[in-house]
Amino acid sequence: MVGPEHPQEREAAEQPGVRYVGDAVTTGSIPVITDDFEPAPTLPELGTGQLLRRLGMMLGLALGVGAVIGVVWYLLVPLTVYEIQPDGRAVTNQRGLANYYASDAWFVVLGLLVGIGLGIVCWRLLNRIGWPVTLVAVISALVAGLLCWGVGWLLGPSDFGNRIAVAQPGELVPIELTVRGPAALLAWMLGGIIPVLLWSSLAPDEEEPKPLRLPWRSNG
Repeated sequence: MVGPEHPQEREAAEQPGVRYVGDAVTTGSIPVITDDFEPAPTLPELGTGQLLRRLGMMLGLALGVGAVIGVVWYLLVPLTVYEIQPDGRAVTNQRGLANYYASDAWFVVLGLLVGIGLGIVCWRLLNRIGWPVTLVAVISALVAGLLCWGVGWLLGPSDFGNRIAVAQPGELVPIELTVRGPAALLAWMLGGIIPVLLWSSLAPDEEEPKPLRLPWRSNG
């Protein structure tokens, strides 16, 4: 007599990838794992129209977020202020010197947070296109960073050299709001790529077969 005799064994025998051989009366049936697994169903690929719409959504989101964060950047950054002396010299205090790179520091912090948010949205919308989702996330974060930089510069005081050249003694002249180290844009792109790398590495692979569940064998 060959085949599973216990109810649990019958249930497991119906699973793909499991076959039983042996005498169930004398020795008990032996589960044998075969290679006829059925892969888990995969998500359908995005059509051209749907892909373009989602790419447009990512671009619009990057532009909108970049503009809003540019305003936030302008409101958060304490600008260094120079005071014009009677002899024409421009001086600032220790706090002003410490705030000289505050614009870059805030730009990096905001860039990491915004980049991570854009990366999450990008993965949710475009994970079915494969590895190009990484490029979309990086480009979206870069676009947002550039727009944030531009909006902040337009809102803040500009042309510092011209303003300080015509300033009168006793006048306070703030420096312009800008990014003094363009490498700060890397923080935006890094934030955009982090969620994509984490999800692609840690999320379960939809193309792998489901785990095999074997019953407990009873002796007797």
